[in-house]
Amino acid sequence: MERNQIMEYDKYISTTLPYANSVPHIGHALEFIQADALVHYFKDVQKEKVFFNIGIDEHGLKVYNKAKELEIEPEKYTEMLALRWASFCMMFQIEFDNFYRTTSLVHRAKVQRFWRASLERGDLYKKAYSGKYCTGCEAFKTESDLVDGKCPDHNVEPTLIEEENWFFRVSKHKGLLHGWLKNNPDFLSPQSKTPELENIILQSEDISVSRLKKNVPWGIPVPDDDDQVIYVWFEALLNYIFAVEDFNSEHFIQICGPDNLRFQGSLFQSILLSANLKNTQKLLVHGTVVDAEGKKMSKSLGNVIDPIQQLNKFGLDAVRYYALAGLSTYGNGAWSEDDLVKKYNNDLADNYGNLIARVLHLIDTKQVEITGPDQETESIVSTLVGNAKYYWEKFEINTAINETNVLVKAGNKYINDHKPWEKDAPYEQILNNLYYLLCETNKLYLPVISAQTWLLIEESLKLKKKIIIFPKITI
Repeated sequence: MERNQIMEYDKYISTTLPYANSVPHIGHALEFIQADALVHYFKDVQKEKVFFNIGIDEHGLKVYNKAKELEIEPEKYTEMLALRWASFCMMFQIEFDNFYRTTSLVHRAKVQRFWRASLERGDLYKKAYSGKYCTGCEAFKTESDLVDGKCPDHNVEPTLIEEENWFFRVSKHKGLLHGWLKNNPDFLSPQSKTPELENIILQSEDISVSRLKKNVPWGIPVPDDDDQVIYVWFEALLNYIFAVEDFNSEHFIQICGPDNLRFQGSLFQSILLSANLKNTQKLLVHGTVVDAEGKKMSKSLGNVIDPIQQLNKFGLDAVRYYALAGLSTYGNGAWSEDDLVKKYNNDLADNYGNLIARVLHLIDTKQVEITGPDQETESIVSTLVGNAKYYWEKFEINTAINETNVLVKAGNKYINDHKPWEKDAPYEQILNNLYYLLCETNKLYLPVISAQTWLLIEESLKLKKKIIIFPKITI
């Protein structure tokens, strides 16, 4: 599924690579939709060159055990899941440039080459190690990570592992990385997580980056050490570098969940420093989708939400809109069907869709010639559009959409105040002003709603014919 990559880009955006041990859940949908919205804003609204990378992480013990449980080979199992994840992206209109697979021969060769270069730089060494390993997280855990001795995400006690493994010298780079973070306060969004990342960096120790092959048979072999395979997190993180032909970390925007902050904000940044590459331009740590009681969703707790079921029940516009506008971009939020219906019906059906229908109906019935807005309207709309774009540029998706809705509210107030349907109203200029507002507003909705709906609105605006864009939904 990998494609020929571009050489030039203004922004390079990537999600994390989810584990390919199961089908996507609502948290994956949130991350992918957020990333896709940012891509569309910068590419289609701002006309920048954007490269969008997603993919799946296919190695590790968790994947191997699942394939073994299903009595199929890991290669066949990951091939099946890759197709399901690609299908998932199509359903939610995640328009990626590259679908990265860590089982590809190209990835394997590049990882092994990177390993040898790291070894030559003195950033890899071998030693005996004992630690508590959570298979669900594919990560070693410290006592401070555990709650009552269990992984809080999977509610199981980690397995005590004693091995001789290869280690990456995170400690060698943490001083430089901490200094860089202090000098680049805009690196992390939300900035409230900066103290947490500082603490992670300052307390970081060298990390095991291999496993014994007899314990984890499914992985990329360590070069010149047949008994070891490369740790799944280490080789998967390298996808960011390998996904583009000419990696430029100064243009790189990473998107991840809060449980990935240690790996994305500390380990990967250390890897970049080790390779003499500059650090990531921006790391966006979105919130977690929780249940009604505020608990993180997981299969072990039985509180997961199936995004495809939500899609089939409410439609793409409602699901995308709620994920982007109904949930906080960087805070935790409970996925509520009641809230989804209310948010969609209020913002899109009652406000935006209704305004489009009213304006186009009046333009059509009164045969208004579109000549443009008056100067006052153009100035007001320009200011409101600028407010929304300001927050898109700061990656504050939820706030940017709320600012877009301010435009819609202004349009509804304007039409109610000026009443272009009344006999003596100067309806031609009123409707010209409203038409201009709608055209500018729809540009800002492009990253948010489905492509079909957006094009339908554009066509309606062009033809100046009334249409019901957002039919109301119910549970």
